[in-house]
Amino acid sequence: MAPLQEPVEVLRLKFNRSLQKLDRSREYRSKTRMFPSDMENTSEHLLNDSVGNLSLEGVENGDHPFLTDAWLVPLLFSLIMLVGLIGNSLVIYVISKHRQMRTATNFYIANLAATDIIFLVCCVPFTASLYPLPSWVFGDFMCKFVAFLQQVTVQATCITLTAMSGDRCYVTVYPLRSLRHRTPRVALIVSVCIWIGSFILSIPMFLYQRLEDGYWYGPRQYCVERFPSRAHERAFILYQFIAVYLLPVLTISFCYSVMLKKVGQPTVEPVDNTHQVHLLSERTISIRSRISRMVVVIVVLFTVCWGPIQIFILFQSFYPGYKVNYTTYKIKTWANCMSYANSAINPIVYGFMGASFRKSFRKTFPFLFKHAVRDSSVASRTANAEIKFVATEESHTERK
Repeated sequence: MAPLQEPVEVLRLKFNRSLQKLDRSREYRSKTRMFPSDMENTSEHLLNDSVGNLSLEGVENGDHPFLTDAWLVPLLFSLIMLVGLIGNSLVIYVISKHRQMRTATNFYIANLAATDIIFLVCCVPFTASLYPLPSWVFGDFMCKFVAFLQQVTVQATCITLTAMSGDRCYVTVYPLRSLRHRTPRVALIVSVCIWIGSFILSIPMFLYQRLEDGYWYGPRQYCVERFPSRAHERAFILYQFIAVYLLPVLTISFCYSVMLKKVGQPTVEPVDNTHQVHLLSERTISIRSRISRMVVVIVVLFTVCWGPIQIFILFQSFYPGYKVNYTTYKIKTWANCMSYANSAINPIVYGFMGASFRKSFRKTFPFLFKHAVRDSSVASRTANAEIKFVATEESHTERK
């Protein structure tokens, strides 16, 4: 028996050496609810599989992502954090500095920027540290707090996007009536309610996140989710998928399907056939269409960026044949990076699709925007003409 056992023992030693960079305690890596660990007991799974097959194909060579993720993923997260913080801070600065930017839609955009900043500052550095560090080193409170804040910010982002889509639907379907209800004050109240609701809905994340002792080349502490039972865990994952992703996407899709029916119809009914009135009406439609298109792009980016990780978590929890291996780990790492990148993409969208944002960004970073922007006086006159025209039509309608 000895000659048969020796190759297996050699295989175990080689595999353990190859796993020293993989492990970094996959038991706890990406340990927030948005990224529950799919690498729990990974070394045992991989070791058993490899020993059983007597194969180390692809493990010894250094081209696997798990051999470089200890530095590559934190580097990517750092880039995302840098771009996201600068861009989202500029968005809030532009909206707060310029009075004409304080519209209902821009208040929701500022709320989105705030959620991205909190997410980038309070969550991304801690998640990035999970890759190079062998265990959680920030204590029990931060274990709970980081996971809780990540859940809060993602929840607030989803609800804010839904509110923005509902707002665009309302202004498209009822353009005159919306003038009385779509105010910055209402948008601010809605944003505050969104934050309160997000904090309440995320309480389970704070309750079930905890530190647990483990062992990997010495005693370690891991930040993990521990639900009372497997049924509780699956119920929470299903709730999160529906509340944080599926329901907002369906609601947003409904809003824009309603808006599509209004495409091509005049925003207001002209009172005469003069060329000037028709021209102003067309400009009104054009301005509102551009804003709606920007909101659509933001929503689509959120759906694309957060979809992979949401679907992966659902698949991981409910598919009986799910197995932990290198392929699933690579897929999940890619999905994590996609979801985090969303916080840095939004300000870029504002810069390219929003004329007011683009102008303000260009003043701060002129080398980023080489194309000329229309003269501000022309944009101002167009906006004023739209307001006067809509107000005139509203008063005329009320007299009737």
